Amino acid sequence: YYPEDSFEGMINRANTKNYSFPYLRDETQEIAKSFGATFTPEIFLFDKKRIMQYHGRVDDNWQEADKVTKHNLKDAIEAILTGQEVNRANTQAIGCSVKWKK
Repeated sequence: YYPEDSFEGMINRANTKNYSFPYLRDETQEIAKSFGATFTPEIFLFDKKRIMQYHGRVDDNWQEADKVTKHNLKDAIEAILTGQEVNRANTQAIGCSVKWKK
């Protein structure tokens, strides 16, 4: 168990980082299961028509931000916002495995 991953910890992080988007909690893990999520984080990015355009990782180095060479999520968002096709629609998510409730 990681205290920073508690619901209170998530609220604190969202406030500290000034997230400007809804940050939701999947209490029952029903949503994660319906998407087939296996990692945290694992990104599912949809366009305005609610069609999934990108699935995978945030970037290519989740442990050392200064060594990131590919910004997969950022690139996918920019492609969608500019009406372009997402260059690489799927990447392997990297992170911890989802801890499923019993």
